[in-house]
Amino acid sequence: MVFVMVDYRRRLGEELGRWSAFRDALLQDEREVFDRLVDNSLKYARGCQAYSERGVFDLFVMSSLLSHEERLRMLEKMLNIGMRVDGRLM
Repeated sequence: MVFVMVDYRRRLGEELGRWSAFRDALLQDEREVFDRLVDNSLKYARGCQAYSERGVFDLFVMSSLLSHEERLRMLEKMLNIGMRVDGRLM
């Protein structure tokens, strides 16, 4: 099973290599966002290894969407807590 995860990471690295001109054309702060997107998507490598017959770019996009959803949930939770504390959302 570890071999498959290594294979997914290798395939993702190859795919991202093909996107290097795109990344290089980004401004510095945009490049940092791109790199963070890649890093965050790696949290879902286990799911990607389980669905290895899917294209690596599709898996990367789904992982990125999951990462965004996770961050949105966290922000919503923090916002709801903050609003309850100051009485606007009782």
